[in-house]
Amino acid sequence: MGRPLEARDVLLVDDDPSGLAMLALALRRAGFSVVACSNPQRALAELARGSFRWLVTDAKMSPQDGFSLAEAAKHLAPDLRIVMISALYSNADIQGSPIERLFNKPVPVEALVGFLNGGKAPPRGP
Repeated sequence: MGRPLEARDVLLVDDDPSGLAMLALALRRAGFSVVACSNPQRALAELARGSFRWLVTDAKMSPQDGFSLAEAAKHLAPDLRIVMISALYSNADIQGSPIERLFNKPVPVEALVGFLNGGKAPPRGP
């Protein structure tokens, strides 16, 4: 079953405004449709309103961290795929969670784009 036509590519969540803006811009330049949220509560509201292929979330946020956001998001959207970005955690920390992959900060944008594309070339923008 294909994704709905109204599905957007990436729901991006980071409570650091500069990190959020830079990664959103990089993903958009790579051809992704991105909805950027500065807190987990807004991200969950966006997820409840629309369909996304990916959740890319920071790990350490307040008052809700990326781990609990991932759990709540997966409950709302079971087909959602989840990636975490972090300066503190490692791949061992995501085992047993719905998070598929962890990228360390600073985020290697080319590697993230490649992962989101399933190892394929980035999608072309309009």
